[in-house]
Amino acid sequence: PPAAVSGSEAQIKLHVLEEILRSRNDNDPRLDHDFNALSEETKNIFRKKYRELPSERRNELGTIVYLLGKNISTAEDWVFLRKVAAEPPCLSLADCSRSADDNAVTLAYPALVALKQAQRVLTKTPNSPGALNVIAAGKISSVRAVRQLAAKIY
Repeated sequence: PPAAVSGSEAQIKLHVLEEILRSRNDNDPRLDHDFNALSEETKNIFRKKYRELPSERRNELGTIVYLLGKNISTAEDWVFLRKVAAEPPCLSLADCSRSADDNAVTLAYPALVALKQAQRVLTKTPNSPGALNVIAAGKISSVRAVRQLAAKIY
């Protein structure tokens, strides 16, 4: 049945994603080629994976945001990016709830990726409500780096 084929395709994509995340190679060429035109089922699975990862896994979270951001096709996609842009700050890579002297860009990586994906859409569709909502969420973020990028974009 078609649903089974779609389901197995989504599971295959998740397996490839998890393999890339384990390798910590965010320059893996599969990121640019194997994750185009994701199905809604695959995007749902990736959003679930995002929610399951610990907040301290900034690079992995940002990679998922990148993949979902390059496959925007529904209002739900925009809601996800807006939520990422509005997330509370991660204060330390060791423990997001405790302050440390970690790199601000690294700590804000998922939100910054969400903003960059919104910016990419705005270059093609200047009045995209979804992209503008992501930027608006970034402008009121409690993370300075996120607010600054949002202000620079729009």
